[in-house]
Amino acid sequence: MSILLDTNVLLRLVADSPGISSSFKSEVETVLPEGGVVVSAATFMETTRLHHHERIDLGCHPSLWRRERLQAGLREVPIDGDVAVESVLLMNSGFHRDPADQLIVATAMLAGMTLATTDTQIIDWAHQTRLISLVDPSG
Repeated sequence: MSILLDTNVLLRLVADSPGISSSFKSEVETVLPEGGVVVSAATFMETTRLHHHERIDLGCHPSLWRRERLQAGLREVPIDGDVAVESVLLMNSGFHRDPADQLIVATAMLAGMTLATTDTQIIDWAHQTRLISLVDPSG
């Protein structure tokens, strides 16, 4: 099984945040070497944008930060045409207008991955529509 991390979860894992449960961290460490931990390319777009606008500090150039994550075993899923189209069509089912979240959720849906998120808007939408499976990284 592959776990797709949303941007917030990836940032919390990298920062070793107490907001991420030890059981989730352990699960990530177990499946990371076999390519089971995944992010959408949209996550790197979003982290770069947050860094550029000084809302977060990656501690290095965003390209280097991305490369370090990938070298550690994180697998990146590119955004293709199917994901791009589906991401916008999510709004037909009540999904919110954040393009990065749309791309991340569409990636999880089309690839049949479980999404790790703490985003209440995504969680509420997923519970209403049952279009994706979720895992709670906070415990």
